Amino acid sequence: MLAVPKPVGGADESDNDEKGIDHPAKGLGCCEDPLKQIGDTIPNCVHNCIDFEAKIIHFSNRRNFLTFGVGKETVLNYNKLIIRLFKESHPVAYIIIPVFIAVFMVLSWQGPEVYVVWNPMPLYNLLLAAVESMPEWLTGFLVTGLLISQVFHLNHIVRKHEVLYKNSFLPMLFFMIFLVIIPQFMIFHPVLFVNSILIFILDKLFRIYKNQSPLPLIFDTGFLIGVASLVYLPAISIFLLFAVSILILKTFSWRDWIIGLFGLVLPFFFTFVYYLWIDGLEEMRAIFFLDDLTRILDPGGIALRGYRITIGVVALVMMLTLNRIRQNFYKNVTRIRNFQQVIFIYLIVALLSLAFTGSVAVYRFAILTIPISIMISYYFLAGKKAWWNEVLFWLMMATVIVNYIGS
Repeated sequence: MLAVPKPVGGADESDNDEKGIDHPAKGLGCCEDPLKQIGDTIPNCVHNCIDFEAKIIHFSNRRNFLTFGVGKETVLNYNKLIIRLFKESHPVAYIIIPVFIAVFMVLSWQGPEVYVVWNPMPLYNLLLAAVESMPEWLTGFLVTGLLISQVFHLNHIVRKHEVLYKNSFLPMLFFMIFLVIIPQFMIFHPVLFVNSILIFILDKLFRIYKNQSPLPLIFDTGFLIGVASLVYLPAISIFLLFAVSILILKTFSWRDWIIGLFGLVLPFFFTFVYYLWIDGLEEMRAIFFLDDLTRILDPGGIALRGYRITIGVVALVMMLTLNRIRQNFYKNVTRIRNFQQVIFIYLIVALLSLAFTGSVAVYRFAILTIPISIMISYYFLAGKKAWWNEVLFWLMMATVIVNYIGS
């Protein structure tokens, strides 16, 4: 007996009736249940089944579905929206992300500035010396690879610790957008490397929650903050995030503070020993502590005057996000509420670190991309109106395009 194919695409007959769609199976008594059609002959049943299968294909085409394969039903919906695609963790996202970042990397590297040369911190100067001798295209390739790895790593951390109430690829999508939203974010700059370290720090902080042996994680967190500070000094403010997070994620213990502080100081101690070994304490004092410190702490004019539209759109989405988080805060389990508080403190600390921002340091705002991406992902994940989510998404994409056209 021939197997009767069933309509695919997630809708049953009742759904189609409500939508006013004529189901192709109606009126085909033989193929609805061939065993009950005692009066039908076998040839007539076969003929009707073939006719039914043809109508199924026609019905599927009307619904923009393409059905193929035998045994397993494979469905490709051409009407899937971008937000829904990432919300459902569709594998095609693994192709979209690298292509998207690579395209905008090419666009951003058409400008005159591809490096941030001035930075007094020793680890960044070491990295800069390594890439300045490379061809420009190779440096761009390395930056692209680093950005792609950050996107995938952050999404892995969010899914592993279930920071959102439902796993999806939305953190990956919005982190990608905010990494490329301003062309200066994609040049070779210290925050580019600090963001990679901060994702590891975030992983350590989440692992502290209900951990029976948190002290190694606390030391690692402090040490990574110290390393990030040797690349970009304002990253030392992340220690405030650590100090508040351990109060949220576990009961207070003075040992946590001491071990975390020891981990923070250790990279600076190694740096001091190195300069002492090479008899370079004067150089260390000049470039690290005193002479250039006022330049690092310059609270001069913010260099985003040319991105007012971007600021307005991001501010609008963030206000909607904070309101959604406030409404649903106590609907979440305790673990998710704690993680949401950590992300919010992360955003506040990152904003405070911008007090160190100089008058031309647009790239330093890239430190906001991680917490903003995670928080906005929650808004779109909890959103019920697909059309509104798409409007906001394409509004953000429009700001990205405007920024690159204007640059």
